[in-house]
Amino acid sequence: MYEMNFPCEILFQTKHRINDASTDDMRYSDLSAVELQSLGLNDVSSMVNPYNMIFKDNADKYFKFPSIAGYSLKDDRPVTPDECASILFDEMRELSGAFAFGQYKNLTGEMINHFQHGDGRPYGHSALLNRSYSDLLRAKQYGDTTLGVIRDIINKYVSDRRKQVGSQDFIWDVQTEISRTILPKFNDFEDRFNGMGITVHDIYFQRIVMLNFRRYQIGWEADILFEAQDHFGLGREDIMKKPYQNFRFFRIWFVLQRYNRFSFKPFVTNFNASIKLTG
Repeated sequence: MYEMNFPCEILFQTKHRINDASTDDMRYSDLSAVELQSLGLNDVSSMVNPYNMIFKDNADKYFKFPSIAGYSLKDDRPVTPDECASILFDEMRELSGAFAFGQYKNLTGEMINHFQHGDGRPYGHSALLNRSYSDLLRAKQYGDTTLGVIRDIINKYVSDRRKQVGSQDFIWDVQTEISRTILPKFNDFEDRFNGMGITVHDIYFQRIVMLNFRRYQIGWEADILFEAQDHFGLGREDIMKKPYQNFRFFRIWFVLQRYNRFSFKPFVTNFNASIKLTG
C-alpha cells in the first residue's frame, strides 16, 4: 500500500468568506414598520398585528392554531413587544410543519428555537445537521458533480505514473474542474418538504479538504472533508421573491429579524461531512 498523509490539502474553497456578517441576510433590527410595509409585508401574522401590537379580531385564528395555548376570544387587546414576539415565534413553529416533515423535521424546530433564544451565536455541533449534509453529498457522488469531479481527477492521476495525487498540479486541476460544477445545495424537490430547504437551502461557504490518500495494488481510497457554513437569516432580496413573500412563515421570519421593535439576530450554521472516495 502507498499512503500519503497531507497536512490537510485544501482542494477548493468558495469566494465567500467564512463568518461573513456583512451580507444583508445577517442584518437585524434595522427596518421600521413603514419600511417593512413598503416591501409588501402588510399581512404578517394571522394572530397579531406587529405594527400596532394588538391581537387581530379574527376568530379563525383560534381554529388554525389550536396548539398555541393561552389565547382566548377575549384576548383582542394590546400586547407588549415581548408578548408579540412570542406569539409570532409560536405561529412560525406551527407554520414550519408545511415545509418540514420526515427525518429532518426536528432540525427546523431546533433552528427556530436558536433564532429566538440564541442571541446570534453560531449554531453547530448538530449530528442531525451533519448527517443531512453527508446524505446530500453521498447522493451526488457521480457524474458532473463535485465528488464526481474529484474522483475522475484522482483516477486520471493514478493511471499516469508521471502524475502525483496531492501535487500542486493536482490541486489546480481539481479547483479548475470544481469551479465548473454546481456545489452541493439543499435545493432539490424533496428539500422543500424535509426541512432542509428552509433551515439551510443555499450554502454560503464551503471548503473541501483532502485529509489523506491511499493507493493499493488494485484501487485507491481517499478521505475528503467537506466543511460548510450558511446563514440562518433573510435578506431583502429573499423576501422580495414571490416564493418567500407568498408564505406567512417567511413574512413572520423577516419581521422578527428585521423589525426595529424586535432584536432577534440571525446566525451562522456550521456543519461538515467526511466522505470516503474509492476508485
